[in-house]
Amino acid sequence: MSVFFNTCEVFLESGFVFSLIAMGYYLSYTILDFPDLTVEGTFLSGAVVYGLLLHHGVSPWFALLAAFLVGFLFGTLTGVLNVKLKIRPLLCGILVSTMLITVNLVAVTAGIAGDFKGETSSMITIGRAMETLMEVFPASLLPDKVSGIGLRNVVVFFVLAILLKLLLDLFLKTKCGLLLRASGDNAQFVVTQAKDAGNSKILGLAIGNAYAAVSGALYTEISGSVNQSMGIGMVVIGLASLIIGLSVFSRVHFMKATTKVIIGAIIYQACLTVAQKLGMPSAYNKLIMAFIFTIALIFSEYKKHGKHRAKHRERKESSHD
Repeated sequence: MSVFFNTCEVFLESGFVFSLIAMGYYLSYTILDFPDLTVEGTFLSGAVVYGLLLHHGVSPWFALLAAFLVGFLFGTLTGVLNVKLKIRPLLCGILVSTMLITVNLVAVTAGIAGDFKGETSSMITIGRAMETLMEVFPASLLPDKVSGIGLRNVVVFFVLAILLKLLLDLFLKTKCGLLLRASGDNAQFVVTQAKDAGNSKILGLAIGNAYAAVSGALYTEISGSVNQSMGIGMVVIGLASLIIGLSVFSRVHFMKATTKVIIGAIIYQACLTVAQKLGMPSAYNKLIMAFIFTIALIFSEYKKHGKHRAKHRERKESSHD
């Protein structure tokens, strides 16, 4: 029984953490129709900023906010390249994420060893002497474990995921949020309202990457370290979680899209965790991730075709009548 609860603990922790990337992709990919590859860099940027600030004794809550702002900054840069300089979306993400490979590496080496050449240690280890998010108020009020099962991490990550989900829901109801939705659906309509659809796109990409950076910061709490390979595969994780959530619960109309995305991230991480528990070597993780993502895409396309067939059938029936 303890094995079952430990397995649940693992995929719930990672599910809540990676759901933030999926929520960011809900803004960029679903609403703005912008395939943003920047998250592979901003995820690691959030982890680097968070790890460095913890290393220097800064409050974890302030470090989390700093990670958000760094992600927001680089997301804005991606938006500016696309909107102001007219560079294609995929190329914008590639350019910024490539630039961040160097930025993140130099930030780690400069912050740890004062080496701005990026030639010394490229890893940050969260030592026991460092005060992490789980050890400060209000997380410290929760018991670390109950009957041998970890509780604090799951509860804290759950609360943060729900809080950021609610903030995103509230934002999408504001005037800026409605303009952002309109920019994705019909940019010309936004122009007729004397508004700049480009600014809404920049804001959406900034928020999406800010969420990815916070996800990277929280993942540092799970892994206990920051390394330069952490961002690899984040695009797949974010998109797979998004597509699984929106496809599986497409007919559940009372559930908000952000809630579906969180559940999608949990389902995705549960599949990965179960595969590992069944004895799959960790070296195969990326292969499993790609396989699950492929299944999610096939399922999503199948449902789309099913809807088109149903609409076509309805049209034929109405025309016969």
